[in-house]
Amino acid sequence: MSAGLLGRLVGIRAVVLGDLMLDEYLFGSATRISPEAPVMVVRQERTAHVPGGAANVARNIVALGGRASILGVAGDDEPADRLASELESEGIEARGIVRDGTRTTTRKTRVVADHSHQVLRIDHEDDAPVSAAIEARLRSEVDAHLPEADVLVLSDYLKGALTPSVAEHAVRTARATGVPVIVNPKPRSLAQYAGATLVSLNRAEVTGALDLWKPLEDADAEEAGRALRARLGVDVLLVTLGESGLLAVGGETLRVRAPRVEVYDTAGAGDTVIAAVALGWAAVGFRAEVFELAAQAAARVVQHVGVAVPTAEDLAALRGAPR
Repeated sequence: MSAGLLGRLVGIRAVVLGDLMLDEYLFGSATRISPEAPVMVVRQERTAHVPGGAANVARNIVALGGRASILGVAGDDEPADRLASELESEGIEARGIVRDGTRTTTRKTRVVADHSHQVLRIDHEDDAPVSAAIEARLRSEVDAHLPEADVLVLSDYLKGALTPSVAEHAVRTARATGVPVIVNPKPRSLAQYAGATLVSLNRAEVTGALDLWKPLEDADAEEAGRALRARLGVDVLLVTLGESGLLAVGGETLRVRAPRVEVYDTAGAGDTVIAAVALGWAAVGFRAEVFELAAQAAARVVQHVGVAVPTAEDLAALRGAPR
C-alpha cells in the first residue's frame, strides 16, 4: 500500500524548523600510513557540500515530492551563504533562515577514503541557546510561514535553535491552527514538545528518555512508547528500531518491518523517516502505509554513502514495491 501513497505526497507544503548544518565531504584515496604518526594519509580528490540537520529533512521532503520552507539559524559567514545557495538550488525556500553574526554556522567536515570509508569527522559549531532577540525572530518566522503549511516538522539536534520558547510557541501555534506537528527531538529536550502530534525517537533515545538500565529490547518497545506518549501528551510516539523496523504507538499500535538491505551508511536515515512520516501524515493521517513508506525510503537511503536523500531511482523502486 505504501507505494501508492507516494503520488499523494506531491505538492504537500511542509515548514521545517530546527538546527541547520552544512555537511562537507573531503573525498580521496588512502595512499599510505603517515611517517609522522600512525594515521592514514588521504590524497584529496574532490570536495562536496550538502545541507544537513534540519536542512536535510527539508531536502528529503522535496525528494519525496513535497514542498519545503526551512526556518532556523545560521552564522553570518561563508558556510551559511553556501548552505542557503545549496538549499535554493534544490527548490527549498530559505528566506526563513535567521542570520546571527555572533555564531558560527554548524559544519561537519568528513574525510572519506576510497569512496566509502569515513576516516575522520571535524565539527565546527556553537551549540549554546540562541539569544532572546533571535528567539523572537524565529517565533515571527513561524507565525509568517504556518498559514500556508500542511505540516510542521521540528528537527532538534540540540544546536541551540529550538529553545523551549521557540519550540513551545511552534507547537502551540500549529496545533491551534490545525497544522500537525511532527517532531524529531533528543531526550534532553523532550519536555518542550508536549502536545505535538507525533514524536519520533530511536532505540537509544528511548532508552535514555526512560533512564533504562539496559538498551531497549524489541519486546519492550510498545510499553516504553506508551509510557512516553502518556508523559508527553502526544498523539503518537514513534520508535525507530533499526533493522527491526518502526513501532508507532497511538490509539492503536502499528508495527512495520524494515526491508532487509546491505547498509553502507546510516547517516541521515532518521531525517528520511521523519520527512516521509510528515508528508504521509499530512496526506492520510495515522495509517500503516505512512510508516511502511518511511521504512522503505530509509532502507533505500542507507544504501548510499554519506547523508543522502531518496534518488529518482529509489523512488522508482518504491513505486514498484509490493503492495
